[in-house]
Amino acid sequence: MRVLFVGHGPAHIPWIIPLAWAARLAGHEVRVAVRPQCVAPVTRAGLVAVPVGDENAAGAVAARQLPLGPGRLQAAGAATGALDADVAEALVEKMIAVADTLTDDLVGFARFWRPDVIVHDTAAAAGPVAAAALKVPAVGHTWGVSLGVHCESEAELRPSYARLFERFGLDPVVGPSVWIDPCPPGLRPPHGVRRADMRYVPFAGPAALPAWLRTGRDADRPLVCVTGGVTTKALDEVRDHVVASLRELGADVVLAVTAAQAENLPQLPDGVRAVESFPLDVLLAHCDALVHHGGVGSGLIAVTHGLPQLLLPQNAFQEHWAHLVRASGAGTALPADAAEGAVGAAVQDLLARPSYRRRSRELREEIDAMPTPDRLVGFLEECARAGHTDVPTPAEAGRR
Repeated sequence: MRVLFVGHGPAHIPWIIPLAWAARLAGHEVRVAVRPQCVAPVTRAGLVAVPVGDENAAGAVAARQLPLGPGRLQAAGAATGALDADVAEALVEKMIAVADTLTDDLVGFARFWRPDVIVHDTAAAAGPVAAAALKVPAVGHTWGVSLGVHCESEAELRPSYARLFERFGLDPVVGPSVWIDPCPPGLRPPHGVRRADMRYVPFAGPAALPAWLRTGRDADRPLVCVTGGVTTKALDEVRDHVVASLRELGADVVLAVTAAQAENLPQLPDGVRAVESFPLDVLLAHCDALVHHGGVGSGLIAVTHGLPQLLLPQNAFQEHWAHLVRASGAGTALPADAAEGAVGAAVQDLLARPSYRRRSRELREEIDAMPTPDRLVGFLEECARAGHTDVPTPAEAGRR
């Protein structure tokens, strides 16, 4: 079987790597179609990348500013599980606009390589277009949240979505979709698309374990990781006061930064160190809590280690994820401009109150109970044989 994966931006690539490798290890041919800026993360994972689209054109669209400004973090009792409708609408239209710069190359490659099934990031709207051109099943793959491009009925058909198909003489894909979803049920808001559960397996590339992570540490001093993610500068402006607050608590601090962020770090005080482009999954295995910007990947990696987390979201999407984490009981959230005292008090509460860690571990148990990626390869095989996605998912098959 030939499986074509279609990725989105750099922060989304780690989500599809485990399933892509599971398909490869099952003996299937795998290609990963991505924008040029995402080729390196794919090849570093040992997979074959197919560059599609012009990066300048795609980047110009992706850089468009959206109504994602901060300030919407609601009180715990007032927030809802749904992303603001205006934000969701703007994000989906942006996804479609980016896809419009990629479909020519993607459809051309798909017609040449002839995959049996296409697995696309739910933000990569070009994937269903290529699947329609070949008349093969298209399976979505979420990036931890229930957001993406889909059309479940004629009433939901967007003109912009329809135009992606029309220029190839294709009818737009309308009808029941299925999305592979690695988000545990306890962090998953309701959504109309059918899910195929898959265990979340963090992937952040290779690393060599440094000496300080190969020995024990002072058990009386908690180790707290602070990160703004791998593709943002989300916490750069507040990093220093966050670190100062943690040091006042008597905690040791490790900053997880990118190479670009590392160049701008000040002289670090005693008890604070930085790791550059280091897998967060490996690092958090040694930590007691995580302070981050509200990234879905960062948050779920903390859950896989049963860690409590403090989120400091700076836009509406990060605030949406912050609410889901806070509502689950696995962490808490503050506005990104919260005072130093508030940050310190919040982390002290995270470390002192057992319920945060207990709830995070319960979410980890939900993840552990989900089907592993190799079982989802069987689902893809069934979809390819049937020529559609209306076949039982591993979880559904287990209930029958």
